[in-house]
Amino acid sequence: MTPRRSAPQRVPPTRSRALALALLALTLACSSSQHAVALKIATPEADRDAEVYVDGNYMGLVNALDNEAIGVILLAPGVHRVEVRKPGRFPVQRTVRVARGDAGEIVVKAELLEDPR
Repeated sequence: MTPRRSAPQRVPPTRSRALALALLALTLACSSSQHAVALKIATPEADRDAEVYVDGNYMGLVNALDNEAIGVILLAPGVHRVEVRKPGRFPVQRTVRVARGDAGEIVVKAELLEDPR
C-alpha cells in the first residue's frame, strides 16, 4: 500500500512576492558590473598559454581570458591576489586593489622568466 500524498501547499502571495523580490535584488547585486573592474593580463606571445589564478582560484589560460566571448575576469571591490603560472617559468604574483566606484580595467604585466632548474 502506497502512502497518501498530501496536496502541495500554496505559499501565501505576500510571502512568495517578498521571496521573488529578494531573489531579484540578490541577482541584480551579484550581476552588477558597475562596481567591478576588468582584469587583463599582458604577457609576451610565448606565454599566452600560462594559467591565471585570482585569490587562489583557477580562472583559465591567458589567451582564453582575452577572448570576451569566453570570459573576462571581473574583480569586485577589495584586495585581490593575481598569479600567472607556467611550467618551467617563475610565477608572477601581484596584489591589486579595486576601490568602490572604480571603472575600466586593471592590467597586470606578467613577464614569466625561465626557471634555470
